[in-house]
Amino acid sequence: MRKFLFWIVIVLIISACGGGDGQSQRYTAFDKIIDHSKPVAFGEDEDIYVFCGLENRNQLEPLLLQNLEREVQLVYPEKYFNIIFSDIKDVTGLSNYKNLLFLGSLDGGDPVSRYLKEALDANLQTRITQSGGDIIISKNRFTRDQLIIHVVALDKERLVTLAQTQANRIFSSFLMRYTQRLAYQTYQSKVIPASFFEPYPFSLQIPENYTLYSNDKDNRFLSFLYRARMQEREIPDKFLSVYYQAMESDQVDAAWLISERQRIGKIHFEGDSLNVQTMRTQPFEIAGYRGYRLTSAWINPGKMAGGALQCYAFWDADTKKAWLIDTMVYFPAGDKLPTLMELFMLASSFKTK
Repeated sequence: MRKFLFWIVIVLIISACGGGDGQSQRYTAFDKIIDHSKPVAFGEDEDIYVFCGLENRNQLEPLLLQNLEREVQLVYPEKYFNIIFSDIKDVTGLSNYKNLLFLGSLDGGDPVSRYLKEALDANLQTRITQSGGDIIISKNRFTRDQLIIHVVALDKERLVTLAQTQANRIFSSFLMRYTQRLAYQTYQSKVIPASFFEPYPFSLQIPENYTLYSNDKDNRFLSFLYRARMQEREIPDKFLSVYYQAMESDQVDAAWLISERQRIGKIHFEGDSLNVQTMRTQPFEIAGYRGYRLTSAWINPGKMAGGALQCYAFWDADTKKAWLIDTMVYFPAGDKLPTLMELFMLASSFKTK
């Protein structure tokens, strides 16, 4: 009996002493987007249910489609969102869905405008009357994970102008919520302990179900891979990699990014190359750093494989280094954009030391 008690004490001591950085913990930065006191939300992350009177829809539909159903060229063009125009008669049944967009005017006689006038309180209506129009954003109003955007103007002419001038804000709001949902889901797993990154001049929040794909310290390249235990076509392979090099002044541009990514593909990914027909670069910000983003399909003729990638490059004045964060997906069975958005959120946890 004494021996039994002795070993129980030893186990408790070991458990109490094991709570440092060496242990995996969850990354909880996105937990607050969910209100667990409310019902579950329905609908797909990419579906936006749009309520708009017929006359206003005739004016706004081309703008809404162009703005919200933006495409990115990967292996093939993929849309961020899918618009579903809906009848206001169905609003009660759809009020527990994830993404809702209402457009109307205070002087409008259409059913959607009348619904908005009844739904908005007097203070908001006064604000709209004084300003001519406003964007009202509501989060988790009816469900635990929901974004509702009201675009309301004084009259239909101002409504069109408001929808045009605020198009990027509307798109960005839905996109931010989409990516936050993806991050929340992927960070339900614990992350690789902070102690793993002690030998490196940077850190990341990487779920512990990722494995080490490459650790080339001499060439300053570190790569992680998520691959399902059961090899299935319905589950994508996900890669997240970091490369860095000393650079006294900022020489990072789109050409540097393309050149370095081509080199990395040949050396570290066994002959991968970029599909120049799909390659796009643009100024971009990630993890608080302004730099460039490269979006492209990748191909590997030797392996008869291919997929899509988004790669980010920037220069950091404090570390005097150029950084390249690469996200890549192999998923022949389906769309790659949602996985690249998820990987972007993991990449956004990047911090230098």
